[in-house]
Amino acid sequence: MKKVLLRRGVFSILLAASVVSCKKEEIQNPTTKDVKTNSEFNISSDGRMLIFKSTEDYEKVVNNPTEQIKSSFLKQVAAFKHTTYSEKISISKSSESDDLIGDDDLAQILNDEWIVQIGDYLYRVNKPTESVYVLPANNISEYQDLVSENKSNKNIRKFSTDQDVIELAESGDAGQKALICGESGIGGKESISNLQAIPNTSYQFWCYNDYNKYGIYYSLAVWVRSNAPNGAYRFYIQVENLWYHVRCGNTVGAYSFPWYSESPTTKNIHKYQSYSGSQNLNGVHVKSRGRCEIDGQPQGSNPYTTVFTDWNRIQQNNPWFP
Repeated sequence: MKKVLLRRGVFSILLAASVVSCKKEEIQNPTTKDVKTNSEFNISSDGRMLIFKSTEDYEKVVNNPTEQIKSSFLKQVAAFKHTTYSEKISISKSSESDDLIGDDDLAQILNDEWIVQIGDYLYRVNKPTESVYVLPANNISEYQDLVSENKSNKNIRKFSTDQDVIELAESGDAGQKALICGESGIGGKESISNLQAIPNTSYQFWCYNDYNKYGIYYSLAVWVRSNAPNGAYRFYIQVENLWYHVRCGNTVGAYSFPWYSESPTTKNIHKYQSYSGSQNLNGVHVKSRGRCEIDGQPQGSNPYTTVFTDWNRIQQNNPWFP
């Protein structure tokens, strides 16, 4: 978490964000009459939190979803009356460092108290303490104990964000060690490039890799960010030998690409997400750097000047790239 806050701290110093949103109607005492459902994703809301009917339904949304699936899902969530964590921070935050979850997709799934129901369990993801608290849905009357992380409530179990919490909760394991799969998961990782100056300006840009873990959700991504205004310069991501192995699951890579940029290329923040899912990774390798193109300053045969960050890398348990 310290590294994530460091990265966000750098961004907050260079770039302050201001977001305006409208708060949804709050429902203080949800009842069965308040439950709203959506059959496309088998999700519902009791006015207080998002409810996935099963783990399989949850995985359809978080396991490397297409942009079409993600967009459709977010529209359905927006139609519910409960307040997501994303909505909460959009109303209250003054800088990016105030976001204690740090993942836009998960922030749409969790409510304003960091809770979501998946199948037969409620999960509270406390990213600052790297903990996940689990309460059986049959004990919904003890919801406030989950919010307060009441250690005296024997129905609430505590896990680490390093663990595959859904698997452990559904297996009845106390959370000390997963016995279902022999492969272990890796911890969160982050690497940050140098802050590269954009020539003849006061602006900078940088590139970083991050693997974030939330116990019920994991994300591997490469970013390029800048404090330059949107539209001023073109930024790109270069990746070499991207490889990962999902714990007791599939292996992807290694693959590389020279330059990636979200559309439009003139945005000052670009993200390439290679993995998202409910399962932890067992191994990873990502090597990346950022590129900035400056129009109006010819360089060789190009009508622009190109500036690069240095390379940065995260790796663990990979057999190819020591």
